[in-house]
Amino acid sequence: MNIFSLGSRVRDYSSAEIRRVIYPSSAPNPDDTSPGQAPGPTVRIMAGNGAKNSVTLAPMKSLAVEEFSFPFQNAGKISDALRLQAQPYTAGGGVEIFPVTLSQKGRSSDGIAWYVSPSELDFPPSGNTWPSPLPLVSGLSDFGGFGVTMWADEENICSILWQNFIPVMYRWKKRSDDDSELREMSFYDSYCAAQNFNRGGNFVINAAAGGYDIADIITESVRICPWIAGVNLSRSVLEGARDLERTLSRFSRILLWLSVSGVIMLCGQLLRWYHSESVIDRERVRAETFYRETFDPSRQGRISNPVTLARDRIASLRGTEDSGHSLEEVLSDMGAVYSSSEGITVDIMRYNADGIDCTGTASDMTAALNFRRAWEERANMVQVDNTQFVSGIGYRFDLRIRW
Repeated sequence: MNIFSLGSRVRDYSSAEIRRVIYPSSAPNPDDTSPGQAPGPTVRIMAGNGAKNSVTLAPMKSLAVEEFSFPFQNAGKISDALRLQAQPYTAGGGVEIFPVTLSQKGRSSDGIAWYVSPSELDFPPSGNTWPSPLPLVSGLSDFGGFGVTMWADEENICSILWQNFIPVMYRWKKRSDDDSELREMSFYDSYCAAQNFNRGGNFVINAAAGGYDIADIITESVRICPWIAGVNLSRSVLEGARDLERTLSRFSRILLWLSVSGVIMLCGQLLRWYHSESVIDRERVRAETFYRETFDPSRQGRISNPVTLARDRIASLRGTEDSGHSLEEVLSDMGAVYSSSEGITVDIMRYNADGIDCTGTASDMTAALNFRRAWEERANMVQVDNTQFVSGIGYRFDLRIRW
């Protein structure tokens, strides 16, 4: 299980409730609630009123810390990469991993990862749970963030080695009677000498003895290293993260199903559209081929008005048969219609055996339509074409009349 935590804004812990984890064997009197004794797994150091900034300090035995640097910033990818790195060392049991990103540049991210046994997370948390030496880093301000912060209580001595305000090592040991570890720092001196760098200073708090202002120390440490406020090594964070992962996993499966369904529907619609286009194109070709074979096999190019051309073709197939309308009759009909139509001027009239074609001008569309209706009583087909308005003249129109 992996948790991702970013640096937080600076907080004031001067009024926070601060507790520390102890072991039940350290409390011979269950009714004694003074510092260093507790009826349960935690004991209150300072009873503040800032509940949202409450802190639990835990001297974890199995804790380890290491730096990481990855060429990506995604929280899930960071967690997966750390899990893969830890797999060879966790064959004997599980481990919980708490990544903390300290800086991001471009697409890369740098930070630290805390590793801890799940069995050490079973105490009741109070706000953020921190390794006990973590919020003591302000004691190394005079050393530029280089040195050791150490927390000692009735049974435990735990410490963190810092380099430029970045934790690079965590160590726990059982407290002995002589307390030489608190004074000599012999382990870290040997380690730093082997690594060929200066250990720096040291800052030690003896929780069993008391006499320290932990709230001011924590507030100053968070001011120097704001990312500390984002560290929370607690069971509640793990459970919340597991719930979130389960929710995201279910949501991802639903999205995947919807995406697959959408792709299938899209493919179906594309196939349907392609089939429809194919049918339309096929019918268009068939209709055009039928027209050409039936009415005008010799015509080339686009057929703009097949109905008109079909009528002309039918008329031509009728030959020179007398239509029963001589020129005298046509002129007589034209005179009768023209005299009964107002606002009409006939400019051109073409006569043949099939009918007449007129080009004229009307004062308005009503006059043109009335002219057409007058001819409908005398012919089988009357059609007005190419009507357009001409400024200063009126409406130009073409009239086709067939017997």
